[in-house]
Amino acid sequence: MNRVATLAVAFVVTLAAVLGGAAAVGFATADGAAPAPEIQNDHFLDDDLVVDDDPGQATVEMDASAASQTVLVDPGVEAGGPGPALPISLLGLGGGGVDDRDIRPLANALIENGHEVGVYVPDPDQRRPPARPGADRPTQLGERLAEADAFVTFRTDYEPEQLDEIESFVESGGHVVLATEPDAAYSQPGAASLDATLDVTTRPGYVYNMDENDLNYQRVYAEATGDSVLTEGVDRAVFPSATPVGTAVGGSEVLRPIEGSELSTTREATEAPLLVRNDEVVMIGDGDFLSPENARRADNDALIGNLADFLVTNDRTPPGAGGSTGPTPPGGEQPPTNSTAA
Repeated sequence: MNRVATLAVAFVVTLAAVLGGAAAVGFATADGAAPAPEIQNDHFLDDDLVVDDDPGQATVEMDASAASQTVLVDPGVEAGGPGPALPISLLGLGGGGVDDRDIRPLANALIENGHEVGVYVPDPDQRRPPARPGADRPTQLGERLAEADAFVTFRTDYEPEQLDEIESFVESGGHVVLATEPDAAYSQPGAASLDATLDVTTRPGYVYNMDENDLNYQRVYAEATGDSVLTEGVDRAVFPSATPVGTAVGGSEVLRPIEGSELSTTREATEAPLLVRNDEVVMIGDGDFLSPENARRADNDALIGNLADFLVTNDRTPPGAGGSTGPTPPGGEQPPTNSTAA
């Protein structure tokens, strides 16, 4: 046998051995594709984990019969930094910049019920107006808050002057919804000053649930701790990525994670609240639940409607004003209840 024949025989024998071994261990099949491995993790197989992968359309309804209010939203855009070309980007009507602050369900509900929604984006070139003798000059945020009745913010890192203006806003009856994220403590360390101003707190880490969740373990369910105007019609809410929050003495816990939830920093079970209220202030351990896709999950649409009612049901009396921007139109009929689909 010459050298070429010897090499040919050796190649055939080697190929047969490889294919035979592959067939034995399941690496090759008759159609040339390997069979899918059997998943052994129960939390990927449990049907309870994916409750509804096509939840349909959300309907955000408002019940509060309030005169027209102005709700100011601060998405946390830095002055001179990359932000939306127009404030309507926040409402999903413009180009990017604040995609993670898409609050169309809340904004649409407010607008369709006769309220105004303003977006605060600081202008680095804008100068403060000259102050009257003996009077402090307001910041850009302070100017906008003076014209507002309610305020929505995402735990922005505010300057001391701005914190004083926010505190005065709350003391004059303005309502505030403050949403935070698990990583806010690291990306915005100064935001803790805002927590102190509003008498609320947050804890490091995120809440997860491997036993029962919505689509994945970080999308946790939360249930009401009792009857509240914020939980009317809310059996369960879904928070895509939530961190525990709290209030000072006198505040109330509104929503807690369901049984089986744990905290990432301790790996231990937790019942720490994910939504709390402290008089004129509501703090939520997640902001993504406000987006259109998440408004359709569980009872998030009802929760968003309740938050809209909370914002406009205030007794805001701007400093120096003689009257009150109350929740009921004086001497007029109650506006009809409207709804909007997210």
